[in-house]
Amino acid sequence: MFIGIVAITILVGRIFCSWICPLGTLGELSAKGARKLGITQRELPPSIDKPARYLKYIVLFVIIFFTWRLGTLAWRDYDPWVAWMHLSAGWGEMVEKPWAFIILFGTVIIASFWIERFWCRYLCPLGALLAIGQKLSFVKVRRNDSTCIHCHLCHKTCPVNLDPESKDVEKSAECISCGQCTDKCPVEQTLYFGIGKKKLSSFAIGITGLLLFFAIYGGARISGMWMTYAPSTVEAQINPAGGIYGWMTLKQVAETVKLSEEKVIEIAELPAEIPRDVSLKNIEGVNDEELRASLEAYFEKQMKQPAVESAAPPLNPEEIKGSMTLGDVAKMYDLEAESILKEVGWPLDASPDKPLKELAAEYQMEVSVIREAVKKLLQE
Repeated sequence: MFIGIVAITILVGRIFCSWICPLGTLGELSAKGARKLGITQRELPPSIDKPARYLKYIVLFVIIFFTWRLGTLAWRDYDPWVAWMHLSAGWGEMVEKPWAFIILFGTVIIASFWIERFWCRYLCPLGALLAIGQKLSFVKVRRNDSTCIHCHLCHKTCPVNLDPESKDVEKSAECISCGQCTDKCPVEQTLYFGIGKKKLSSFAIGITGLLLFFAIYGGARISGMWMTYAPSTVEAQINPAGGIYGWMTLKQVAETVKLSEEKVIEIAELPAEIPRDVSLKNIEGVNDEELRASLEAYFEKQMKQPAVESAAPPLNPEEIKGSMTLGDVAKMYDLEAESILKEVGWPLDASPDKPLKELAAEYQMEVSVIREAVKKLLQE
């Protein structure tokens, strides 16, 4: 999906930021609400504004560095996008990820009372990535100098404080292709979106970007390529080693492939004293790709052997593990995932592909409640 958004940005500009992103919309709504309340919008002095815009690139670098270093998405607990999407979960979710909500309300909403789109301008890491795409974009805001009356409306209406009036082509990476400047221009055909000499309306640009976005999203959903979590054990059941990732510990690897830790060590020819609770990426001398390849080869060999009667699923719900997903449990005991969720009192939209231990942590409960729910449902 991310590659698709970058491609859209190169084709028609940063319309994701202006037409789709909920955080950008929140920033603009906050600014409009503040103006109605009589709060004066301000702009940072150029000497501060210009270097401050590079902060988002620093944020992006820090996220990438720590994600690579830790083997997991380091930004998750601070992401205001996640906070916004989980806002309906209420106070419990705010307690779970307080920093994400502090950033959401502080930099996305409240800061925009005084500086419109504060988050977008100075801190958004996705905006930093898409800014690169904007520099490469085929579509730019262009100005006809011979008909420009220099009314400054384009500068006054720009939500990110650009000044299209001062140039023939707006090449700034900060442009979010919202079209407010072109729509406010009082002289027809003076300020417009264009590819070379081809003129396009802001509405056409926005709708084109939206159609491309939903086409990519719909295609990913229909094709089965849409995933928000790593493949579950059910998805990797042909060769469970396909579900191994560098952020996992040896213990998690063993749970994923349904082997003992000692067996994994034997197959991958690892030292017996290897740490069991440290991410593979952080263990010196261990290559997670080589480990995955060793286990894949092991399971491929097992599958080529004469078929034997497969082991029955654990009939005792006490054997349900936190590494299993809700989908795994529902399939294993021939139950509806929705029935299990109702029994434990979790939201019905909880992901069936997320490990139970992560769901339990999210709702501040223990995996044991799932075991008890399954027991009760099996007795009915």
